[in-house]
Amino acid sequence: MKTTPKIIAMLMALVLCGSLLAGCGGDGGAESSASGQNAGASAAEDGAYTITMAYIGSEQPNEESVLAAVQEQVKADTGFNLELIQLGFGDYQQKLNLMLSGGDKLDVFPIGPGLAGTYKNAGQLVELTELIDTHGQGIVELMGEDVAKSGSLNGFVYGLPSNKESASRNGFVMRKDVVEELGIDVESINTMDEMTAVFEQVKAAHPELDCVAGTNLVIGTAMWDTLGDSFGVLMDCGKDREVTNLFESEEYHKRVSRIHDWYQKGYVKLDAATSTETTQNLMKSGSLFCYMSSIKPGFLVQEEAATGMELVTTYIDNDDGSMANIICTGNVNYFDWGIAAQSEDPEKAMEFLNYIYTSPEWNNLMNFGIEGQDYVRVEESDVLIDYPEGTDASSVYHLNMGWMLPNQFIGYVWNGQPEDIWEQYQDFNASATYSVAFGFLPDTSSLATELTALSSVNSEYNNALVTGSVSNVDTALSEFNEKLYAAGLQKVMDLKQEQLDAWFEAQGK
Repeated sequence: MKTTPKIIAMLMALVLCGSLLAGCGGDGGAESSASGQNAGASAAEDGAYTITMAYIGSEQPNEESVLAAVQEQVKADTGFNLELIQLGFGDYQQKLNLMLSGGDKLDVFPIGPGLAGTYKNAGQLVELTELIDTHGQGIVELMGEDVAKSGSLNGFVYGLPSNKESASRNGFVMRKDVVEELGIDVESINTMDEMTAVFEQVKAAHPELDCVAGTNLVIGTAMWDTLGDSFGVLMDCGKDREVTNLFESEEYHKRVSRIHDWYQKGYVKLDAATSTETTQNLMKSGSLFCYMSSIKPGFLVQEEAATGMELVTTYIDNDDGSMANIICTGNVNYFDWGIAAQSEDPEKAMEFLNYIYTSPEWNNLMNFGIEGQDYVRVEESDVLIDYPEGTDASSVYHLNMGWMLPNQFIGYVWNGQPEDIWEQYQDFNASATYSVAFGFLPDTSSLATELTALSSVNSEYNNALVTGSVSNVDTALSEFNEKLYAAGLQKVMDLKQEQLDAWFEAQGK
C-alpha cells in the first residue's frame, strides 16, 4: 500500500502521546470542520439530536465534501445530526483534555492507550454496561459480550474496543535477495536459537550488513500479559494469576542473555539501543538484513511498500515449540470508543455507536471518502478499491484509519491486499491464546508518581538490555531491579494483584 509509511508515522506519534510502555501527522485541532458547524446549527431547525463526535486524523483533500456526505448518510440512516471534531495526531490528548475538563458539547470520542483510568477518575466517562445491554446489541452480536465489555476498570465499563486484528504473533522480516543467495530455508526457522545459525551465515557472507536491529527482540515473542505497562505481569501465556516482576524472571534473563550473545558476535546493530531510525528505513537503506515485527495477514504487502525491498517472513515461537500468539486486554483495548460524561443524551450516543459499528456505508465514507472522487472500485471485485486514475494519497481523501475506527472488518479492502483479508484477521484472532485476565485492566492512575519513576528507570536500563549492549547482563539486571523496587515497583504490583483478585472473584473465576 502506498500509504503504509503514513500509517507508521501515525502509530509512532500515537505511541508518544499514550502512556503505555512498549500492544500521524497533521495539525488538526479541536475545532469543528465547516460542515460540522453546519450540522450543529441545523439541530435547532429540525429538532433532531446532534451527535458530537471527536476523532483523530489529519486534514485531508476533499475533506469538506466527504464530511458533508458522512453527515448526510448519518441523517438518512438514523435521523441524528452529526458534528465532527477532528483532533490532530500530535496534540489530540491535550485538545481532548480541554474539551472534557471544560464541559464542551461532546458525545463520543476515542480513548487513547493508558488514558481510561485518568478519564474515569475525573468523572469524565459514562459507565456503559446498561447502555450496551439496551442500545448496543448490534455491537454485542458483532464481537460477543466479553469483548464488547472488555474496556473495563474495576468493573466500570468505560469504552468499546475497535473491531480489528487483536492477536499478536511475531517473527522476523528478512531480505528475500539475501535469503535466496544463501539458500536459507525460511520454513525451517521457528525459534530464536534457530535464528542464531542464520545470523552466523549472513554475517560470514555479508560482514557489511547488520543482521538485526530494533528494541523488541525480547518482547517480540512475549508470552506474558503485560497488564498494561509491564510493571507487574502474568507469566505463562497469561495463565499465571500471580502478578510478578518480569525483569527478575528466569524467562527474561534467558532472553536478554541470548541477545547479549548476538551483540557480542556482531549480529546486532551497534547503536540499536539509541538509534532513532526505523527498522523499515534501515532496511530501505540496504544496511540491515532483518528485523522483528508483529506479523499478521496482509503484512508483507505493507512492509514491502515501506522498505522498497522484496521480503520473506517467518513466525518465531517459544523455545519449547508452542505457538507464541496471545491476546491480552491491552491488544483489544488499545483504542476504545467512549461516551463523555457531558453528553446530553448518553442513550442516543450509544445508539449512534451501535450504528457506526454496524454500518459499512459509514465506515467506508469516513475512512476512504466518496466513490469516484476519492477511490474507485476494482473491476470484478466487490470489496477491492484503489485510487482513481491520476491520483494518489496526496490528492484525494484517504483517512486510512480503519484500525482505529469502530469496525475495520466491514470496510473495503485496499487493492494489493487479499480480498478476504478481514476473514483472515478474524481467523488469526481465533487462533490465539487468551490471557486468563482477558477483560481486566488495572487502574494505576493513583500511582502516577511511581509509574513516572519506573518509566525513568526502564528508560535507563531496558533498551540496553534488550539490544545486548550492556557489558554484563547479570550486573545490569541486578542494578535494574534494585532501582525498579526503589522506584515503587512492589507498590504497583500489589495494587494490580489486589484489583486482579477482586476482578477474578467478581467474574467467578
